[in-house]
Amino acid sequence: MIALATLILALDPPQSRPTPAVVPQASPAVASPNPASPSPIAAPSSTTSPSPYSYRFVPRQPAHVTPGTPQIFAVYLNSKQLHSQGPILIKVSTSPDVVKVVSRSGSQEGLIPMVAPGDFEANSKLPKIPFIAAGVTVDLQFIATGPSGEKTTVSVPVKIL
Repeated sequence: MIALATLILALDPPQSRPTPAVVPQASPAVASPNPASPSPIAAPSSTTSPSPYSYRFVPRQPAHVTPGTPQIFAVYLNSKQLHSQGPILIKVSTSPDVVKVVSRSGSQEGLIPMVAPGDFEANSKLPKIPFIAAGVTVDLQFIATGPSGEKTTVSVPVKIL
């Protein structure tokens, strides 16, 4: 119902409504003490979607950064404990001049797409991990490349289950 109310508001924003007569009709529904029939207009403002990233890794920043040097400010993952064949959600916050971010673990490597300058995000699935590797902590490497080809690498520890 909340998604429907959000869709309705997106299709018919309040400023595009034709007459002020709609406002008095919406006001009693919002002020109504009846909790069984909440107003669809009030529902989206009281609901926030939780972040899918429960693990945030903030690397130590250098004291002095040369202009044009790519920086990684934070790496966000869906969990600090990743499961074999399970989902992996990645968000990397970088300096705005970064043109490419690559993730690497062992022989596996993948490009993380740019969503906006300084924002790289990916949603993927981990490969099958051998049973013997369960419980091992590994470092995921994130490599940010600047426009001149200069690179910065950050290692993020995660446990594989």
